[in-house]
Amino acid sequence: MNYITIVRGQLKTADLAAAQAAHDAIVAKLSEMTRPLGAVGHQPHLSPRNPGEFMAIDTWNNLEGLQQFMSNPAVAAELGQMFAAPPDVSVWAESGWAAFKD
Repeated sequence: MNYITIVRGQLKTADLAAAQAAHDAIVAKLSEMTRPLGAVGHQPHLSPRNPGEFMAIDTWNNLEGLQQFMSNPAVAAELGQMFAAPPDVSVWAESGWAAFKD
């Protein structure tokens, strides 16, 4: 079973090039921690109505690794560099219901 985290928040800067550079540096650093714990994907998104609103969907292959990563204070510190306020983070499990993805 896979699990996802949804991370939503307002970017710290309106300069999207600077926000992307910060995001990409954080992902490069944190992916070294996440992949051994079971992270298998990261998909960042920006709102078309408000490009300063960010959402990422991260996919994990186990709940224990996800929880270990999310409880690490260094993770919150890294994310704090990117967001104006602490982001909203939620965790979801695959339902096993009919789905599709192109």
